[in-house]
Amino acid sequence: MAIIVRRVEEADLEYLRANQARPDLNLVDEHYEAQEKGDLIFAVALDDDTPLGTTILDFSSEDLEPELRNMWVYPQARRKGAGRALSEWLEEEARKAGYEAVYLAVDPNNEKAVPLYVSLEYHPTGEHLFVEDPEVVQVEDGEASTHYAIYMKSLTAR
Repeated sequence: MAIIVRRVEEADLEYLRANQARPDLNLVDEHYEAQEKGDLIFAVALDDDTPLGTTILDFSSEDLEPELRNMWVYPQARRKGAGRALSEWLEEEARKAGYEAVYLAVDPNNEKAVPLYVSLEYHPTGEHLFVEDPEVVQVEDGEASTHYAIYMKSLTAR
């Protein structure tokens, strides 16, 4: 599998809409519009021309800038490197934009995401974000937490 990552393009939208985690929130269109305004980067991982998943790098967060958010790797593409490829690509984009760190907030009960982020050298800051109504459900099997742990990755250490 040769995974490439790039910005989401208009031609990708139909497929991404049909495969988004929460169609009721219309996040694909919201993220694409925000990318067009320059508020974030909406990235897609592809194997040939088949999307494997998406994530965003949000430049508009007041507390966590930039923030890696809304990573969604399609179930059939999991454990094949798409999440790692998406994260690393966005980290390089943040570095090019002059940022020295990338942040993310993750439900501590998300047993799939936390090990990935730790393996990518994200470290808990000790801070938490309290969540009443999560935009994306992070825990499919088990109990979701009422707070997310904040993680940070330095972009200056190589």
